[in-house]
Amino acid sequence: MKYKSVFFMMSFLLILLISLIKCVDTKTDEIKPVNINGEPRFIIGNYHNPQDLGELKRYAENGFNLVRCTPDTNALDMVKDAGLNAWVNTGELIDFSKDQNKRKEKLTKLVNRLKDHPALVVWEVPDEALWNLSLGLYRRFYGPQWSPEQQDSILNYLSTAVPEKAQGIAEGSKQLRHLDPLHPIWMNHAPRNAISELRLFSKTMDIVGCDIYPVKEGITGHSDLIDHSLSAVGGFTDIMQNSAPGKPIWMVLQAFSWELLRNPIPEHLNPEMFPTYKQSRTMAWNAILHDAKGILYWGSHMVSSKSLFWDAILGVTKEIAALEPFLLGNELKEMIKVEPIQFSASLPTRVAYTLRKYKDDYLLAVLQEDLLQSINVSGLDFLEGKTLYELTTDRSYLVKNGKIRLWFGMEPHVLCTSRNYDVVHESQFILKWDNEDNFPLNEKK
Repeated sequence: MKYKSVFFMMSFLLILLISLIKCVDTKTDEIKPVNINGEPRFIIGNYHNPQDLGELKRYAENGFNLVRCTPDTNALDMVKDAGLNAWVNTGELIDFSKDQNKRKEKLTKLVNRLKDHPALVVWEVPDEALWNLSLGLYRRFYGPQWSPEQQDSILNYLSTAVPEKAQGIAEGSKQLRHLDPLHPIWMNHAPRNAISELRLFSKTMDIVGCDIYPVKEGITGHSDLIDHSLSAVGGFTDIMQNSAPGKPIWMVLQAFSWELLRNPIPEHLNPEMFPTYKQSRTMAWNAILHDAKGILYWGSHMVSSKSLFWDAILGVTKEIAALEPFLLGNELKEMIKVEPIQFSASLPTRVAYTLRKYKDDYLLAVLQEDLLQSINVSGLDFLEGKTLYELTTDRSYLVKNGKIRLWFGMEPHVLCTSRNYDVVHESQFILKWDNEDNFPLNEKK
């Protein structure tokens, strides 16, 4: 009886200990950010590498920590000298679905030549590999002259070609990891394709993301969701999460005007086709509030680094970089309640939000995604009597009865218990582009 009592007591204590561990660690399944040089980082990257040390240092000064590099040691040296890190695209060498022996040999030489360079932190596989496989066929499939039988032939071809391509990249990635187990592999998708197809490619990647450029999206549009607004960024972040469960997501954001792809003559450009500072900020926070672990920019190679437009994007990256310690912390949103006030409205607005803590300070970010409504935030009793400062603005909110109310419109409300993280002000940036002094490609005075 004595031994039975001891056994039951030890069993009870073990069950209690397991329960306590579960209660304390409620975030074991939270997706972790990518490590750079052994430290977790929120990624802020740019596809455009100006290959100029001064410009690269300006990137670093304004929050960037990652830039694309050609597979060249001199280019990698310059990136490192600027205080940045690099990613290198393997190109088709990583796709073993064709010419496997030749590509394996070339991939091995590439990886062995660069894997030990201190600037290198990420490998990238071919951009939009899945979408590029079906792009030309997509246009044919919906052509008016194509019969159902011809359409079926396209579907039959893709039913074989898609898994073959995915398997080829998977085999190449396995070889890359054998040669270099230290650096993760990243795949960027287009804002297209079924989740079942995306998963075939994403499952063998370490990092997944997609590009989405919704501002004045062009003739045929960029988002193929019902939502063609800025909040399509969050929608595609969710899709990427679904295609790659448990993996960090990096979203590629708009640093250009669609018109620049068709008509680069400045006097022929519509300034409203360029994202404004507030639009760029909204897209960045929309990705973050849907749990992206990085944002990168594509298209800045088409604009001057001294332009008003690029300066506005630097304002966004600088703000987010200053808040990186919060973004690396655990999500605490379950502590609070965020509710739109459905006053005289058919539907409540969709709201994305986060609550994070760093040392003794809290960060609360809230974004209305479709309808203009006031927002109640409750459950803030732990901040009773404290002031939340809305960063980039002069607004502030006193927490009273554990609540605050936000009503300033459909833009990110980024609030912090300290002004120490307020590194830019919205008044520094033009709120609306025009064809005069505020033309986006004008150089900053």
